[in-house]
Amino acid sequence: IHYSESFKWKVVQEVISGKFTKEEARRVYGIRSNCSILYWMRLYSGNTAYRTSKKLGSFADMPRDKELQELRAKIKTLEHELQSANQRADLWQRMIEVAEKELNIDIKKKSGARLLKASSKKTKKQQ
Repeated sequence: IHYSESFKWKVVQEVISGKFTKEEARRVYGIRSNCSILYWMRLYSGNTAYRTSKKLGSFADMPRDKELQELRAKIKTLEHELQSANQRADLWQRMIEVAEKELNIDIKKKSGARLLKASSKKTKKQQ
């Protein structure tokens, strides 16, 4: 199978930018050969003038691209965890508000609040 130069260039750019791994690009584009993309990467790695003004990275840049991709995935995970934590905090806040309203008691700790003397005596006896 013969691939056009523009197709090869596109695949190489997507692999080097981190959009796909070589194996993912091979599967997505139906490239049968296991080493074609590696060959194309070697072929185009120094070419900065081919159909783009953007300089194509070298193999030395690839680990950084992988690290960047890993960091982006970690950020996405942390953003999801933060969203979940915020939702839990909102849920607890609403539960406290409902409990205060339904039970007609203050649950939230007031700033500067002190323990009742009876409760402090109990804790001393329990020790």
